[in-house]
Amino acid sequence: MSAAFGHITVPVDGSTTSERGVAFALELARGGGSVTFCSVVDPMLVCLPATYGVAVDPGPMLAVLEDDAAEFCRRAQVEAAGAGIAAEVRVLHGQCVEAIESLVRQSGSQAIVVGTHGRTGLARSVLGSVAEGLLRRSDVPVVSVHEDDVVREGPIAVAFDESPAAHAALETAIWIASARGLSIALIHACDTPSPDPGRVNALLAGAAKRVHARGVSAEVIVREGRAPETLLSAADELECCMIVMGTHGRPAFQRLVLGSVAAHVVEHARIPVVTVRRTTSA
Repeated sequence: MSAAFGHITVPVDGSTTSERGVAFALELARGGGSVTFCSVVDPMLVCLPATYGVAVDPGPMLAVLEDDAAEFCRRAQVEAAGAGIAAEVRVLHGQCVEAIESLVRQSGSQAIVVGTHGRTGLARSVLGSVAEGLLRRSDVPVVSVHEDDVVREGPIAVAFDESPAAHAALETAIWIASARGLSIALIHACDTPSPDPGRVNALLAGAAKRVHARGVSAEVIVREGRAPETLLSAADELECCMIVMGTHGRPAFQRLVLGSVAAHVVEHARIPVVTVRRTTSA
């Protein structure tokens, strides 16, 4: 068994969800991988009261945030040391998603593992979410881990269709499966019966051939129904250990109006979800 990713960036904030992300990142890094733990101090949050006319000295508050961020990283580094995994720590400054993206580029990370509370509906659209921002913008796979994720030993579920994002997701899934000694379940969901079932069968047969050529076993599942619910249901029935899927990285307004299969799955899954972004122009 080898590391699923050679180097992983892991944002931490001291929450129990963040702790689950740390634990899963270390599991993915076993077998030769390394991690960088980071915590972000956003000075704009400290200065926010001033925009409402409240006089606040930001110095002491920033110092507390700096100390907290360093402590969050230190705890994670101690856990990594206990697991025998090399780890670096970084306290970042600025807007969370942008700061993490910059660190990923600088460190050459192959993935980001982030804890998410799975916010839904208006709370997510108003409050925002670091995990969701990374899902939409990251150029490397994002592994979303939930506080109440279950641990399973089944195959990796891969949402597969004709899109470039799905093909990129399959490549990531093959890499993980090969490294961790897992199999793959190729799941194709459609709202209505396919007008060309032969084309769907050929598509999935080609995908299975790609998987088998890399020494990984694969099974094919075709289901009718709305893609998010069908994918989640099939993953539960098969006792899948994680879901890997592509995302087109829609901009915020379009995502709120049209919805997003990837966002829905990340919100409602109770196993880790790996998203691989491809822009709509890809």
